[in-house]
Amino acid sequence: MVCRPSQNRAETRGNGDRRDSAAAKNETRGLLCKQRRYEGEDLAQASVTVLALAGNSYRVSFGSVAPWPVRARKIEALLEGQELSESLIQQAARLMPEEIAPITDIRSTKEYRMHMCRVMLERGLKAAVARLGGAGPEYGTSLI
Repeated sequence: MVCRPSQNRAETRGNGDRRDSAAAKNETRGLLCKQRRYEGEDLAQASVTVLALAGNSYRVSFGSVAPWPVRARKIEALLEGQELSESLIQQAARLMPEEIAPITDIRSTKEYRMHMCRVMLERGLKAAVARLGGAGPEYGTSLI
């Protein structure tokens, strides 16, 4: 599984130059976790994107587990305004079957995809919140 940085919001200056806003850097941290069969493969077996915002607000989406990328609004609603805890993470993971519908195909089984999404969601939430607090794993570091 590869975890990559999600882009921070950027501000556009009058002359068209873009630069990261210092305020946005301190208010938002996230990551993309992508499970693939081997290094260099572009097709994901499953992916999870987590964005942690200041004020205990979160954005979560899943890829390769539905006909199109899915934003996990029920999970976001559960997490909204609450400080992340192990119990809250487990509650969020239990909502996954209501959010995604993975299939079995040549790349993996639906059960494996569901399991890996759970692992990536749990670890992704922890890593995004840690990054928001100024710690967390380096970008490009595997969380598995």
